[in-house]
Amino acid sequence: MAKVKVHSIPKQERYQLVGEFFDIITELKTKQEIIDFFIGLLTPSEALMLARRIQVAKSLTKEQNFREVIEDLHVSPRTVSTVYHWLHEKDCAYKKIIKRYLKKSNVSAMSSRANRKISPYPYRTSDLDKYPQHKLMKKILGL
Repeated sequence: MAKVKVHSIPKQERYQLVGEFFDIITELKTKQEIIDFFIGLLTPSEALMLARRIQVAKSLTKEQNFREVIEDLHVSPRTVSTVYHWLHEKDCAYKKIIKRYLKKSNVSAMSSRANRKISPYPYRTSDLDKYPQHKLMKKILGL
């Protein structure tokens, strides 16, 4: 799909489109529904790009400096700068969510050490085998 120029679509239509997108997301009930939806919606490249931004946010939230994030994650300075600004906007919703995730993942990591047999990925591998473009996702996730 070709990139869309934001300002080529009237403001009211943009709000409607994005609103419908978020309405659909809020209707997803289970983690598996969310995974299936986004695997179907995003290309492997798009999913990786979004995941990389989250990795940058996690690193910045853990107080890594820009240079460390750039070197560790092999991302551009612009990506780190953009994510930094998202984290420090006035309402800080993005930062709150990342911090909540880090806190939760630290707790679950400590409790799951005793239960190593539990898969960290609830993906059904057959879903990732359906389409050739998802083989990259499978490889990235180590499934």
